[in-house]
Amino acid sequence: MENKTYKRLVKILKINRIEKNKLKLSVLFSNGEDRILDFNEILKNNWKVTKSEPDYKLLIPSEFAKVKVANHTLSWDNVDVFMTGMNGKKIKVPFEVGADTLYNLSTADDRLSLKIGQLFKTARLSANLSQNQVAELSGTSRTYITKLENGHDMEIMTLKKIVEAGLNKHLSISID
Repeated sequence: MENKTYKRLVKILKINRIEKNKLKLSVLFSNGEDRILDFNEILKNNWKVTKSEPDYKLLIPSEFAKVKVANHTLSWDNVDVFMTGMNGKKIKVPFEVGADTLYNLSTADDRLSLKIGQLFKTARLSANLSQNQVAELSGTSRTYITKLENGHDMEIMTLKKIVEAGLNKHLSISID
């Protein structure tokens, strides 16, 4: 039997914020990550756009700020991109870039990322407990504790168990 590995493609779910004068966006990807897209860097250094290219218009902050999410990626209706239809006529389409390409050009948005792992590590160290001790008390593994402290995904109920049984603290989560 052939072993196939499937990688789930990331999608953009929403725009968190637009810094139009810096040509930066913070977006939420479908993998739960908030990431920064620096279009000044992307357009000038990665793609090396020239004045003759349609996406050069995105270097103008007011034009850049007209971004929206469509088809789970970033889209600009204000950038003139044309494709030829089956009837041979040119059709205007929005300027869009695949979310997977955008993900690869992005960096982590530390401003929005949850710092649960750092909070947990601080609490563990202030309790003078090792990762092994917390793992044993909570019925998990040291490897899981390491992953938690490094910001990897976790199940809320597992986090609750680790905090409440491993650190003897109460877990409280709020959504503002």
